[in-house]
Amino acid sequence: MIKNSSKARIRVLPDNLANKIAAGEVVERPASVVKELVENAIDAESSKIIIAIEQAGKNLIQVVDNGIGMNSEDIQTAFERHATSKINSENDLEQIETLGFRGEALPSIASVSQVEVKSRHVKDTMGSVFTLNGGKDPKLTKIAANTGTSISIKNLFFNTPARRQFLRSDGSEYQQILTVLKRFFLAYPDIHFELWVNGKEVFKLPECDLGERVDKILGSATFKGMLPLNASLGGIELKGFISRPDVVRKSRGHQFLFLNGRPIISKSLHHAVFQGYSNLIGPGEFPIFCLFLEMDPSLADVNVHPAKMEVRFSNDRSLYYFFINSIQKVLNTEGVVPELYAGPSGSAIQKEGSSENRPREIIDEMKNRKRSMARFSGAQLSLTYFDADEKNETTEQELDNAPSLDIRPPVPDTSPKTDVQFWQVHNRYILSEIKSGIVLIDQHVAHERILFEKISKIFSEGKNSYGQKLLFPQKLNLNYEDFAVLKEILDVLNKMGFSIKLFSGTTVVIEAMPVDVKVGRESQILLDIIDYYKNEPLKDFDHTGKISAAYACKNAIKSGEKLSQVEMHNLVDQLFACESPFFCPHGRPVIITIDMEELDRKFKRIP
Repeated sequence: MIKNSSKARIRVLPDNLANKIAAGEVVERPASVVKELVENAIDAESSKIIIAIEQAGKNLIQVVDNGIGMNSEDIQTAFERHATSKINSENDLEQIETLGFRGEALPSIASVSQVEVKSRHVKDTMGSVFTLNGGKDPKLTKIAANTGTSISIKNLFFNTPARRQFLRSDGSEYQQILTVLKRFFLAYPDIHFELWVNGKEVFKLPECDLGERVDKILGSATFKGMLPLNASLGGIELKGFISRPDVVRKSRGHQFLFLNGRPIISKSLHHAVFQGYSNLIGPGEFPIFCLFLEMDPSLADVNVHPAKMEVRFSNDRSLYYFFINSIQKVLNTEGVVPELYAGPSGSAIQKEGSSENRPREIIDEMKNRKRSMARFSGAQLSLTYFDADEKNETTEQELDNAPSLDIRPPVPDTSPKTDVQFWQVHNRYILSEIKSGIVLIDQHVAHERILFEKISKIFSEGKNSYGQKLLFPQKLNLNYEDFAVLKEILDVLNKMGFSIKLFSGTTVVIEAMPVDVKVGRESQILLDIIDYYKNEPLKDFDHTGKISAAYACKNAIKSGEKLSQVEMHNLVDQLFACESPFFCPHGRPVIITIDMEELDRKFKRIP
């Protein structure tokens, strides 16, 4: 064997340095530590696990369990590299039934933190306390202790300041921890969990059945729209809950998949679930699901990645179609039928540069044409949210003084009618004639631009918009992640015309909404705004602008909604009263034009 010398370029790294490097794979952020410690607590056969977090895990992560515990020898050995109680031989890798098994987590965590472990094995009369400082200076003492283990990780990354510097804000790191913990909460309803954050109790989840736990974590408003699933095939069991096609979200953060109790990621199986919904949901919509797959562990390889989330299946193709068939069977059995729009799924083709084809001429022409349909140019937009025959008792003075978000039915004009007409193309685009040809307007992004500018004007003028009180206030039970986001944006929402009060725990009461919110969509519009604010990369907006953009997008009329001539006229009036009518807040074109020359060329009138 060749010994290392001062001239050797390749050296064996000392254990302390190797552990710090390994920590880069295992301990990416506080959430990674939480994941590893909770996995160990579950593997220790615990029936109660308490997690305490301070400063988003940067100052303290503590996990206390009532599992079988460790004796003094096991505590010390646990912090050696590749030390584990989960596997004994190579054959055990073929049938892994525990959450942790690599034996790298604890030494990696200890190398970048200050650790204190208190534990007592179920067969011992005394417990032990073991401490490490950056993986060094081990100290062990005997103490009286309850059966189980308490492990505290303090000052994470204190000796690697560069790593600590690259952590995100406390709010962001806390959300990452919640994402990790929610998976465990859902996977193990038979375990009592508690979560304490900065000394305050956030979750207290007693042992219960799966349905109760899903209700608690996802929120009762979501759970009411979910359907139970139970299927089996050749020794493989699939159970859990999937959402009805009308209960969807605009993000991928509400899909949970588990294999033998282990939270996993499988692009193939996630895709299979979406395929199961087929055409029942629209583009950009994602069903909510919480599915548990039980199968022979020898048919799956969880030893693919250090994070132990990605899984490979030996029968991947069979599982794929099993998932699709199981989803479709539930949806068909329950008689779930989605609302279908009349328009096709194809999208319009934009000629490059056409959205800026003589913009000033188009604006002037569209703004100056006389129309009989709307009395107030650039004012209120009447949508299908109102009954066209409903008697309007609002006075003209009240309309003139109404907040700018108060969208009410227009007062008919008695002036002579003109020949100006609009046509709806597949209930998606509005078509009209202009001098140079024709103009096409995307009704959704047009209304989005209108709402965004109105909200922006309210905030720029330092005003508040007044919403319409609900006849019956609505109580909405949110999951904790959505509740945290709502609290962050609540003040801005209330200035926009919402009136939302915190009730109890993660429950809120909606007392009023902006008057242009469609009746019956109060809860859904709030969930959509939360999703959009949380997941859309709106980097060009400040806090208020991001919320305004979220509201404008989610409350704008949708592609597929039928509009009357009155509604189309008023939509166009308001659009061309905007400062930037050609693009929505995210840069998508609102208008495209097709000039007569191009039409003549298509019909071969000109070469």
